[in-house]
Amino acid sequence: MKPKTSAKSRSAIEYFNRHIDADIVAILDASSVLEITEFQFFELAYRDWHGHKASEQQIEKYFAAYMFAERIPSWVRSFARKIMQLHANGRLDPKTFGIWRRLPSTRMRFFAKAYAAVLIVIFIAITLSVYSLPEEVMAVFRQCYFPPCY
Repeated sequence: MKPKTSAKSRSAIEYFNRHIDADIVAILDASSVLEITEFQFFELAYRDWHGHKASEQQIEKYFAAYMFAERIPSWVRSFARKIMQLHANGRLDPKTFGIWRRLPSTRMRFFAKAYAAVLIVIFIAITLSVYSLPEEVMAVFRQCYFPPCY
């Protein structure tokens, strides 16, 4: 089922889709497939093309030209095509490019579970306290205070 969009947002999306360069779409798709940022994509493309890692200042020069003037270096275009080709063939392994999925640490998982448990306890406590209120207090909540009730 397609999400409903307003005419205004739909026209903005259509404008964006018509006026975006195909090379930019390729970069966005490739970085999305690798689950990295566009800046990280530029770093990987530089390393793949030149054989060594570049400093952030070097990459920033190319990235700023990409972001503000839509100038895309040939090595980034080539890398985007390479990534999308590997993805299409089902042979894309992000680990080949030094991209490792980081799982949440044991400590982070513990805190997430503890946070969920606290939320559940608070929800139950509020629910029980509302149902244990005297009948006189509950009568106030049965009235409608919002339009069109009053």
